[in-house]
Amino acid sequence: MNEYQMVKAMLLHMGRGLDKDAPLAKALKEWMLNNQGWLKLGIDKRTKGWSRLIAAAEEWRVPDVQVPYVIELANGIGDILELDQANRTLLAYLVACDRLQHVSALASIASRNGGDLPAMLGVLSGADVQDALRFVRRSPVLRLGLIDFRSNHLGETEIRVRWTLERLLDRAPSLGSELKQALIGPTSETSLTMADFAEVEDAAHMAQLLAGAARDQAEGINILIYGPPGTGKTELAKVLSAEAGLSLHAIGEVDEDGEEPERYDRVNAMVLAQRVLRGKRDSVLMFDEMEDFIGDTRPGPGDWMSGRPGSKVFANRMLEGNAVPVIWITNAIGNVDDAIIRRMTYVRRLDYPSREAGQRIARRICQDERVLLTEQTGALIDAAAETTTVMRNAARAARLTGDAQAMDRTATSLVKTLRRGALPHPKPLSVDMALYNSDPALAPLIDKMAIQKLDDVSLMLSGPPGTGKTALAHHFARRMDKPLLERRASDLLSKWVGETEQNIAAVFAEARTRQGVLFLDEADSLLFDRGTARNNWEVGQVNEFLSWLDRHDQPVLAATNHASRLDPAMVRRFDFKIDLKPLDREGLDYAFRLFFEEDAPAEIAELRNLTPGDFAVVKKQMRLQEDVSKGAILEALRKESVLKPEGSGKIGF
Repeated sequence: MNEYQMVKAMLLHMGRGLDKDAPLAKALKEWMLNNQGWLKLGIDKRTKGWSRLIAAAEEWRVPDVQVPYVIELANGIGDILELDQANRTLLAYLVACDRLQHVSALASIASRNGGDLPAMLGVLSGADVQDALRFVRRSPVLRLGLIDFRSNHLGETEIRVRWTLERLLDRAPSLGSELKQALIGPTSETSLTMADFAEVEDAAHMAQLLAGAARDQAEGINILIYGPPGTGKTELAKVLSAEAGLSLHAIGEVDEDGEEPERYDRVNAMVLAQRVLRGKRDSVLMFDEMEDFIGDTRPGPGDWMSGRPGSKVFANRMLEGNAVPVIWITNAIGNVDDAIIRRMTYVRRLDYPSREAGQRIARRICQDERVLLTEQTGALIDAAAETTTVMRNAARAARLTGDAQAMDRTATSLVKTLRRGALPHPKPLSVDMALYNSDPALAPLIDKMAIQKLDDVSLMLSGPPGTGKTALAHHFARRMDKPLLERRASDLLSKWVGETEQNIAAVFAEARTRQGVLFLDEADSLLFDRGTARNNWEVGQVNEFLSWLDRHDQPVLAATNHASRLDPAMVRRFDFKIDLKPLDREGLDYAFRLFFEEDAPAEIAELRNLTPGDFAVVKKQMRLQEDVSKGAILEALRKESVLKPEGSGKIGF
């Protein structure tokens, strides 16, 4: 059906039986006279009477011209969706109302002059007059979210082509497979393999589940993958699909022109893809940002979602009856309704990759970009798990600039931003164990742990500031040949009830996944004596840490400057309680020679509360002093000693 045929049908439907003085008749008459050059009705200036115009339209032999391509696209969509003839015609009229000038003009005239546009299109599509409006409202053309109706500020009915159909009409793909691909979204591929997710021990199970679902055309097969941003959830979905031998289609994502769909359009794109691929055995769908599906949500505190007006019943029914398997992806499932979780076939949390996996993924990305992984970026991967998530950009920067250091600069800047400015030490801090005065002695203890590869070990480090607790944690991780996950208590504490416990669980899970050393600084702020707690949630956070510490199979270190504030039961759970004390006389002499390259004066023995940190501070001060004599150094150390508060106390039981 070409545009002339549509215009004739619309003119006759609206014009038959109209009184010449009716507003609609006057509007149609004016339009016909103004467009007689295009209409080719054979009327002239004398043919001005309404009845003569309608009679001319009745006798009009419309030109035999080519069907516009947008109508051919509409017909092609009807074929793919297996629409009946009435709904194919309706889709063609709706597209024409949006894209063809003269059809659009007549639709506007009908709406502006009191006509029922949806009902008219229903009749033109072949529906009975009494049932036309109901036919349109229940049409799959509207139910699949291709087109809908809306009222403007004047109360006139307008046709709105939704995102999925609009981008398709704009792109004008070829009919057939290209049109089908444009309708459901492009396939997603990856250069990664199952080997890159070797630590996802259930990856093979998920791939087999997808393959079996496609083979048997099983309904209601849904896999949910969740976890922190940048952990590779999307890439895992691509790898699972490839392993299952299926094509993966990403649903409702930003198109090549940068047009972003609304939540309504994304959900309709899912419904549409399910219909197009129903009965096929070669596809799986991926819906990233699952919160769009379960409602118009937004992330809230504690990885919870808020603002969810979407239909719960609709979501449940979709999960129960989807004919094509779906991989759902989200960062947060904190308060996803249990009804939705129960309808998942499998749920998998994906954390940051382990040290070995991170290095392996980085090397693969560098190979893709034809650059070499630098030593500094490799060390940053060990120090910060987030590095793997930015490796593609870092490697691309090195390739585009031809400068290997561009990889380091890009990775460092992105990781620093992701960690809110807290950049980890890419390389372990240099440690001189002779500067430690501890009970028990540290060097032989750590050496034995490293030789015996004792993973399930825990150490509580206490002592005044400057005794080297943080540096010791780095040294311990280096000796154990493990990455260090350094967290301050402030990183885990939250003002939201329950979120602190979630943060504790998450950091232990990350340490287990990465096979790393967990180091908690400022431990007294988190693990304080439960006897002093004022609220139940304060007790809960200590209990949560205790429960994880008891069953954790990787090293845990905690550090505090205020041992007396710690929960006694918590302290007892640590395998070793290391009291780092100020330097003794031998340590003072050694530190003086190390920092100032000369023998210590005898008077230094009077300063019994100095730590290695004090020597480091005074060395910096001396860089700006004219008098750097031994006496001046001693006086500066004495000032540091005087400024110290009373001892913080030893760990008690």
